[in-house]
Amino acid sequence: MIPDSQELLTDPYYLNVEKRLTRISVYLGAATFAVACLFASSKFIVSFLLGSVISYLNFCWMKQGVDRLIGGFGNGASQLSRRSTKRVIFKYFLRYALIGGTLYAIFRFQFFDVKGAILGLLLFVAAVLFECLHLVTKTLLEEWRGRT
Repeated sequence: MIPDSQELLTDPYYLNVEKRLTRISVYLGAATFAVACLFASSKFIVSFLLGSVISYLNFCWMKQGVDRLIGGFGNGASQLSRRSTKRVIFKYFLRYALIGGTLYAIFRFQFFDVKGAILGLLLFVAAVLFECLHLVTKTLLEEWRGRT
């Protein structure tokens, strides 16, 4: 049985996705940091930390924008306030300017390690992949247990 969208909105498992993704990314970041401290240069470590911070800011700002956009539709409001809309749009472009500027500085001035920065930027992507694998595994196990 496939749940409808209203059931998903009230499902406690889905209400805590942001916390789980943040927790997974902290664990992955800490593990990568620990391995990098043992085997990588300080340039790589600083680049990874910078990429991780930008990845976290990107995730938070993107979630705020989506929440504000969805909140404007879900609460019966016909449209978002002008100030709120401008702020969401500003953060949207600031997010990509920050990522683009960082990558440009890395390639142009080479004072950061490219691999470390990109690995840090992909931290939340990895967290989402882990969450997807967890959900698929959980669903398959529930289906398998239901058949036996």
